[in-house]
Amino acid sequence: MATANQVVKASLQRILVQASDAPIEADEAQDFIFAMNNFMLDLDASGISLGYTEVTSLADIITIPTGALRGLIANMAIEVSPDYGGEVTRALEIAAEKGLNTMRKLGRVTVSTAPPSTLPIGSGNEWTSGRTNRFYPALEATILAETTGSIGLETGTP
Repeated sequence: MATANQVVKASLQRILVQASDAPIEADEAQDFIFAMNNFMLDLDASGISLGYTEVTSLADIITIPTGALRGLIANMAIEVSPDYGGEVTRALEIAAEKGLNTMRKLGRVTVSTAPPSTLPIGSGNEWTSGRTNRFYPALEATILAETTGSIGLETGTP
C-alpha cells in the first residue's frame, strides 16, 4: 500500500517540479491532498468506486487497489500541473489516459442478471432427449424478493 507522501512526491516528480531528495513543503502537501481528495471523490461520484478514503496527512495510506496507483499518480500530476507550473509531457498524458482506463475497469461494479422465467428460450433450442420446457427456470421468488418481503399484486389485477 502506498502512502499519500509517495503519491504526492511521484506526481510532482512527473511534472518536474519536485526533486527526488527534496522534502515536500507543508502548504504544497495540503494543497495537493485537497486536490487529490476532490479528484477521487469526483471519480466515485462518476461511478468509479475504488474504495478511496479521504486523506488528511502525508502519512495516510491510499486505500485504492495497487493497480490504480499509476492512474492516480499520472492524473494527479496533470490535475495539479497548473498550480505548480509543471510540464505535462505527451508520455504523461498517455500514462494518465491508460491509468484512468485501468481505474474504470477496477472501479466498475458488475451486477449478475438472469433472464426471467416468463421469457421463452426460443426456437432451435429443443433437444431430442425429450426436453419440453421452453422457458428459463422459475426465478420468481428471487426476482420478487425485496428486503421487506415480496411484491404483491395490485388490487383488481386478474
